[in-house]
Formats: sequence, structure tokens, C-alpha cells
Amino acid sequence: MDKALNDPLAPLLGPTDPAPFEIVNLDGSAGVVLICDHASRTVPECLHHLGLGPEVFDRHIGYDIGAAEVARLLSRRLDAPLVLAGFSRLVIDLNRPIDHPDSIVEEIDNTPIPGNLGLNMTAREERDRELYAPYHGAIGRVLDAVMARARPPVLFSVHSFSPGYGAAPRPWDIGVLWNRDPRLAQPLMERLADAGLNVGDNEPYSGRDMANTIDLHGGQAGLANCVIEINQDQVRDPEGIGRWARILGDIMVEILAIDGLNRIEQF
Repeated sequence: MDKALNDPLAPLLGPTDPAPFEIVNLDGSAGVVLICDHASRTVPECLHHLGLGPEVFDRHIGYDIGAAEVARLLSRRLDAPLVLAGFSRLVIDLNRPIDHPDSIVEEIDNTPIPGNLGLNMTAREERDRELYAPYHGAIGRVLDAVMARARPPVLFSVHSFSPGYGAAPRPWDIGVLWNRDPRLAQPLMERLADAGLNVGDNEPYSGRDMANTIDLHGGQAGLANCVIEINQDQVRDPEGIGRWARILGDIMVEILAIDGLNRIEQF
């Protein structure tokens, strides 16, 4: 099924495939860089949809529903640079270390992924080289560009979560994931709760459980950082997407004015 098993020398991305990342508003003036790791449901053409039907890529396992649209509106509202992933998390999960067991999943949410079964090292390295490394390289370059012309930026990652995934209930409107640095996460959670929202502190996932994109580019560099996870049922349509962009935009304008947020600090 995977082309690299049959032709390991052929490139993964062909002339009709999009780029592995998209940068929006590189010259944005805000002291924050936005990222969206699971923005896309696209699969490289040569992988033939990983052997899956198109309906699979409409589910949360294929991409984060509504996240890219919220991130784009937030970029516009804040005048912030934004980096979006170009391919589905089912090809390679850009929010996991390359050697993480869930980096390239063979099964997820009781769904086997035929195009990921039995991948040899060449195929795995190819996805790293052509998808993972370019995306993370783009984030690094954007952060460097912002830092070179202004102050150290905040790193803010936009995701969405499925309220029906697994056996445990997921009642939150939004979750805030963070590790050691509370500078962004704590005021964000306080303001979201003040707005009457059900806010999960490191829910439905924990920012302390894994080395992820914000740790790689934010925590290790001493930049204030966190991830948001919006309930996907609330961002399935333009009305919900616009509502969440307004909520987050209003709050982030306040938070970005906090003294000390744009300092490099290790926690």
C-alpha cells in the first residue's frame, strides 16, 4: 500500500501535493506566534489515502475539526504569524516526537490504517524528512524572525478535541494544556472561566505527559506557551468558529499586555 515499500527512492511529495506547511502573516506585529499541528486532512497523492475511505478524514482522527479556521481568524484579529501543518496527522503526527510510538499510528480509535502497516525505516525516515522536519523548521524560522525584529514571542497552539473519544466523559468547552510555565496558561484559564466556560486544566490531555510541539519550540527555549483544545462540536460551522475566534481574540489581547509575558524564562 505504501509507495515507499515498493519504490524507496521515489520522493514522498509530488508536483500536485501542497507544501508541508503554510505560513500566514509572517510580518504580523503581535507578540505571539500561532501554530496548528493538525490543520489538514490531506495525504500525499502517492500514498493513495493510506488505503482509507475519504470519510475517515472527516473524523477527528484525520485532523482537528475547526482548529485551522479558528487559528486563521485569530491570526487576523491579533495580527499574529501563524504556521499550519499541510498534511493529515494519520500520515505523521507533528505533535509527537519522531520516535514516539504514536508518531505514525497503525490503528487509532478502532480504525486500522492500512498505509501505515509494516513501514520500513526508509518509509518512516521519508515522512520525517519531507513532512515533520519542514514543518518544525518553519516554526523555528518564524520564531527566529519575530525575535529578531522585536521581543521574544509567546507560542500558542490551537487544537480541537472529540467529546466522544474513549470511555471517559469529556464535558469541557475548552481545555488548556501546559507543562511547567504558567505564564500563559493560568491567566487564560482564569479568563475563560470568568466567561462562563467549562475549562479543563490539562484536559482532555495533559501537557505534562509528552514532549510536544510547544515543549520543543516553547518550553525548551524559555518562551511562554500553551495549547488549547476546543470541543470540536462547537467549531463545526462558521458560526461556532467565529464565536471561538472572538472569545480567544478578546482574551488574548488582554493577556498579551501582561508584563513579563514576553521574557525568556526557564521553569
